[in-house]
Amino acid sequence: MVRGHTMEEAQEMAAVYALGALPGEEARAFEQHLAAGCAACAEEVAACGAVVEELAYAVPRRTPRPEVRTRVLERIAAEGLTANHPKVEKEHFLFVSSQWLDWQPGHAPGIEIKLLSFDQERGYYTTLVRMEPGATFPPHRHADVEESYITAGEIWVSDMLMRTGDYCRADAGSLHTGLTTTTGCTFIAVASIRDEWLPLEG
Repeated sequence: MVRGHTMEEAQEMAAVYALGALPGEEARAFEQHLAAGCAACAEEVAACGAVVEELAYAVPRRTPRPEVRTRVLERIAAEGLTANHPKVEKEHFLFVSSQWLDWQPGHAPGIEIKLLSFDQERGYYTTLVRMEPGATFPPHRHADVEESYITAGEIWVSDMLMRTGDYCRADAGSLHTGLTTTTGCTFIAVASIRDEWLPLEG
């Protein structure tokens, strides 16, 4: 899935994703596409997700015997994170290998992102964002609360200079502008997939 796709393609991919039928690599690529700010796909995922939730109640719940689940989880945990198991779920924890979290092109030149998690039900994603010196992040209006934390470097955000260790919370409906860095920076962002992305000035 890339920018410039048709509405029919967006509807098809969103439906298959909402059903959990996309293979691992394709699902991850689609989530990265959503994190890159595709409003059309985000709307389709939200719509399809509501339908899928209702479908779930029509299927009888079947749970494997506790001892089977325990044996499988113990075996995976003993192996640790490997090429065959880059993501391991153990009880209430999810462990993800660095080889699964590769850098992807971001919202503008000089920007890369790592998608850390995607909450389909809430329409939220968590990303690690890396900006090269001189890069500018596109202005955007928040569809819901956005949180960001600077892990390295400095960045100007809406006329406020943020440094390593600084935190920002943006309310729904607010507009983030003037996101530029001279030193380069890295930050963690938790944001809605329904944010409105605006063009860069100039």
